[in-house]
Amino acid sequence: MKRLILLLMLLSILTSCKKDDSNPVTADSGLIGTWVLTSVSGSTSQGPVTITPAQANMSMTIVFNSNKTCELTVVTNGQPTNETDTWSTSNGKVTFNSNGTSYVLPYTLTGSKADIDFSSLITSINSTGGVTVTSLIFEFTKQ
Repeated sequence: MKRLILLLMLLSILTSCKKDDSNPVTADSGLIGTWVLTSVSGSTSQGPVTITPAQANMSMTIVFNSNKTCELTVVTNGQPTNETDTWSTSNGKVTFNSNGTSYVLPYTLTGSKADIDFSSLITSINSTGGVTVTSLIFEFTKQ
């Protein structure tokens, strides 16, 4: 379990930056605001896992601004990382542009919850400490 938590923390740092119901919202305007990470879910070689940010000893906040910039704050083991990126959405995917690198991630909005699927970013980190992660969903709650 500690290895999985370490992998999830590592992925959140490397990426710098989750449940649907019958009426997901996908418009850009639905993302505008402050979002706080409330849970991390994944499928692993040992089965499904859902943990809180506190269990992973981390926190993450994304502020989506109407001018298409976003501020990302990640605190891992008490060490904060801050960055400002640009963002856009299209066809149920949010694109983060960070220092010349683009990350395109599927997302869903349902009320005050946003699920962002980070699974595509874990293909290069297939196994860590004997635990293979095959999906990774970060759930955020709008403040």
